[in-house]
Amino acid sequence: MTVASSTTAADVVGLLGDLIANGNLGPGDRLPPIRELALQFGVRAGTVRDALLAAQSKGLLKVLPRVGAIVQAAGGADRSPSIAANVGRDFAELVGQRDQNLFHVLETREALELTMVARAAQRRELSELFRLRQILTEMAAIPLKVESPEYAELDVEFHLEIGRLSGNSVMTSLLRILLHEVRPHLGRIRWSDNRRLEANESHAQIYSALAAGDAEQAQSAMRDHIRTAYNSLLDEMRQPPTMNGEK
Repeated sequence: MTVASSTTAADVVGLLGDLIANGNLGPGDRLPPIRELALQFGVRAGTVRDALLAAQSKGLLKVLPRVGAIVQAAGGADRSPSIAANVGRDFAELVGQRDQNLFHVLETREALELTMVARAAQRRELSELFRLRQILTEMAAIPLKVESPEYAELDVEFHLEIGRLSGNSVMTSLLRILLHEVRPHLGRIRWSDNRRLEANESHAQIYSALAAGDAEQAQSAMRDHIRTAYNSLLDEMRQPPTMNGEK
């Protein structure tokens, strides 16, 4: 998006509102970083920072140190933050602390997703699985040998769609925050062809359990899937860090 250099913080508040509305962002969702927003809106980072603070005073979002801007309401200031937004804000502040143990975050994610996938299986209507199936189709279409940021985006979307199917907006908000914290670490894993193939197969197993309405099998498939990522990170921990660009 290109805007005039004379764009003020007040103008950017309006652009932020449009971004939230047009991007289908809801309470608990996180906005892009300040630098990314500045580039998108064609303004200085300082202007975006001022706009975020102004939007916060209007109740549109909440700015949290080391976490970023969290959407509070889908509309204007007259709309009160939902329970999901309030819980999501506090949870994001907690998870965003620098001294958090990544593996504790992963364990929390596992406990949360096992509950959500079981609820989704119990509540599921086949007609509501269309988007989940579409995500799987798009993931499978990405060649195994291709390093694709799109694959990571689709992976997050897959899990959040299960959250939507669970019908619990608070859990979905918490999951979104956890996935945001975990994703940069998962992105550094050496995804061999076999690991990508395993991920595709485990996603398909989760989908099949949901389609069958089998909560127990859905939990088992989800547990195996998350544990694969957990163990992959453990494998990374066993390797020494890169020194001067070389192992």
